[in-house]
Amino acid sequence: MEQQKNALVQPLPVLIGSVAEAQLNLFEPVKQSEVNRIPFEGSWTAAELIEHMVLSIGSSVEVLSGPVKATDRAPDQYVQSVKDMFLNFDLKFKSAPSITPETKLYDRDILIKKLRTVYNSLIYLVEVKDLTDTCLLWEFPTIGHLTRLEWAYQAVYHAQRHTQQLKNIIGHLDV
Repeated sequence: MEQQKNALVQPLPVLIGSVAEAQLNLFEPVKQSEVNRIPFEGSWTAAELIEHMVLSIGSSVEVLSGPVKATDRAPDQYVQSVKDMFLNFDLKFKSAPSITPETKLYDRDILIKKLRTVYNSLIYLVEVKDLTDTCLLWEFPTIGHLTRLEWAYQAVYHAQRHTQQLKNIIGHLDV
């Protein structure tokens, strides 16, 4: 039974690729004429949400590429806490200023290229870096310093959260 359970767990690079493709598969069919339309009051546009993902995944790439130290705890200690936080859709978060999209008109095709690029960069780093090291560039709110492994999973869970929001936004557009 344990072997069967483990067979269902995707390697982290595959999981990141799956999340990226889910977002791209949702966003690519949206017409340029719709990507910048506000779907309902208080919402980002589809383009703003994708720009937020570009900025967020780009920040993950930056933190994974930044200074590190050896970890003196289980390198996955906070993965479940981060998952519980981001996949609890009853919780609402305010975006950090550094990853808040500008209010402007976005080009759909440029966003698609940028999103692919940052996800590919994240996948590359997850494949080549020691994920057990603790990242020192930033602290995660309420937790502190995370390992590369925890930051990578944070990127996944954050993206999964926004994939649900993207579905909701697109559901209100003329796609």
